[in-house]
Amino acid sequence: MDIRNGVTTSFWDNKTKFLHMGLALVVSLQLFNSLVMQVPKPGRVSSGFGGAMFEFHEWAGMTALVIVLAHWMWSIWGVRGSGIRHLFPFTIADRLKMRQELRDLQKFNLPPSGPAGRLPGLIHGLGLLAVTAIALTGAVLFFGMPEGGGKLPPFADFSKETHEVLSTFVWIYWGGHGALALLHGLVARDGSLYRMFKLS
Repeated sequence: MDIRNGVTTSFWDNKTKFLHMGLALVVSLQLFNSLVMQVPKPGRVSSGFGGAMFEFHEWAGMTALVIVLAHWMWSIWGVRGSGIRHLFPFTIADRLKMRQELRDLQKFNLPPSGPAGRLPGLIHGLGLLAVTAIALTGAVLFFGMPEGGGKLPPFADFSKETHEVLSTFVWIYWGGHGALALLHGLVARDGSLYRMFKLS
């Protein structure tokens, strides 16, 4: 829960909403951009539209890394009463609440939206870990890839393979997260989608 002036709320603060919107936008751009970009091969430099999209992918990736790091900092030090505990709810009370939420799901009752839900929080935390890993491996490629398109050093080559594997998980998370958010909005009708993207 977010606590403001001693009052417990069931919605997100503006900074969390802003970071969430930034991540949603840049991750969506990166995923769809990856479908049309041309990755340089050893000894060759990308050119044309595919090359321009690769350049965009690199710089958008660095933007994503900045947003991800800001999200981590805000989750750890900025949010009062939720934050990192929402993303990784591993206290005894949190685990009990997650079990109850899983039991409720078996009865087709959705967990609460906002900071109150522990199961949704854990899913968000796993998604943030995946996006963090893909942004970090992308940063290694950004700084480790030779300008002339030469052979990658071993650490950059490992990051490239990891980056490509992680992209599959991020695609799955992106689609699943969006679908579940829409489902929650349609079934629960609690205004959670509207509140998530409305700065107050």
